[in-house]
Order: sequence, then C-alpha cells, then structure tokens
Amino acid sequence: MRRIILLVFALGGCLLPLAWTQAPTAGPAPELQKWDILVGDWTLVGTAKDTPTEPEYKVDWRMHGRWILGGHFVEVRSTWKGNGAEVSFLEILSYDAVRKIHAYSGFASDGGTWLMTTTFTPGTSIETGTYTAPDGKTAAMRNTWIVSADGMTMSGKEEMEQDGVRWTAFTVKGTKAKPPSGNR
Repeated sequence: MRRIILLVFALGGCLLPLAWTQAPTAGPAPELQKWDILVGDWTLVGTAKDTPTEPEYKVDWRMHGRWILGGHFVEVRSTWKGNGAEVSFLEILSYDAVRKIHAYSGFASDGGTWLMTTTFTPGTSIETGTYTAPDGKTAAMRNTWIVSADGMTMSGKEEMEQDGVRWTAFTVKGTKAKPPSGNR
C-alpha cells in the first residue's frame, strides 16, 4: 500500500509540471498593436551628434522589427553607421498591462543601454527614458517620432540632457520597405 501511495505521488509530481506548461495563456494585449509601426524594414538617414561639444555627422540607420514570443513583444535590430563607426542595437518593445505603459529596453554593441517609456497619439510617439553609456554615465533622453498616415514614412528627433547640458542627438527621416503587418 505504501508503494502505491508513493507511486501516485511520484507520478502526480512528474505530471503536474506538464499540466502547467499546457495551461492556456492570455493573448497579446490589444495595446501592443501600437508597436506594429516598427514591424518591417526601415531605412533612416540624417544627422547625429554624440555629445554637445562634438561635431555633427551624417548617419545611416537600418532597422528591422518583428513580432516575437507569440506576439507579446517586438524585437527591433538596428545598424547605425556614422562618425566612422558601426554600432548594432537590439531593442525589446512591450506593453505593461499592470502599469498600463508601453516600454522598451535597448542594448548596443558598444555596451550602452537604455530604458524608455512611450506615449502614442495619432501620428506621433514620444519616448522618454535614460541612456547609460559604457562608462556608466547617464543621460536623459526624449525621442519624438512623426509617422505618416500610411505608416510608410517617419521622421524623428532625439534630445539628450547630461549634467545639465541639453543637445539634439539625432534628426532623421526614413521610409519603410514593408507595410505594417497588421498581425502577430
């Protein structure tokens, strides 16, 4: 009898995790659809300035966005060419249903990171957050994006502030090669 009870508990303990993994999950929040504007292939060009005292330079920025993990997140991979360097970025875009905010985290191949929140209004998104440079210095960031009604062109400007000094870090315009997917 003791063996049967132990066998029942052992089987139950082994099968319970399988039941958890097969439990239905909630679908993606409808608010995530606002990130669909970044899904596809973007080419942006313009000017940038890494610090307030350095000279401005031309920039060529390529972005590829795609839905990941069942449509709960958007992954954006970018290549930024300018000032004699090439930097790759990875950004993960999300919606926090508890705090009711759009947010994302970014990571650069030079070691820089950023955390941002985004507010959407028709045709515009405003991102605010903090950039941490590879040396640990931080700067406040504010990005303003204007998107065409068809979602195929956009322009953007990033303003940074560090140690009480504010400057325009980039101004770009771009086009999308693929239309918004409309699905995840």
